[in-house]
Amino acid sequence: MTAKTNKEKIKEVNRILLNGEPGNISQDSYSGYTGYKPQYIVDAMNAVFDIGEWGFVEAETQIIEEKEKPSLALSRVTVRIKGVEFVPQAWGQSRITRGDVGDAKKGAMTDAIKKALSYYSIGNRAYHGLLKGDK
Repeated sequence: MTAKTNKEKIKEVNRILLNGEPGNISQDSYSGYTGYKPQYIVDAMNAVFDIGEWGFVEAETQIIEEKEKPSLALSRVTVRIKGVEFVPQAWGQSRITRGDVGDAKKGAMTDAIKKALSYYSIGNRAYHGLLKGDK
């Protein structure tokens, strides 16, 4: 049996995400953005690439204090897929609500992971505006 190429694996991850719709989709109540729930992307990546064949590193996290609206957590991550030289970085953000800084940092990091994986076209239906809450 021939090993799958990374291109084939990326298509498989996107198939898993498509097959999980609409249960794996969420809409941000603040921005209105519709995207895949982070755990579904992580699960699909682990199922296709195996644990250790892909990953991410948090490069930076910061808190931006805002006077007129909720403060913001920002996170920058780097993702990698084993055997691929291209290692994209992306920023993510999450509003701090009810004083929960930890949850906002986690939200910013998962947002950054999803954005960085999009450079490999993973989860691209979200970035093409093709996700709907109902099939």
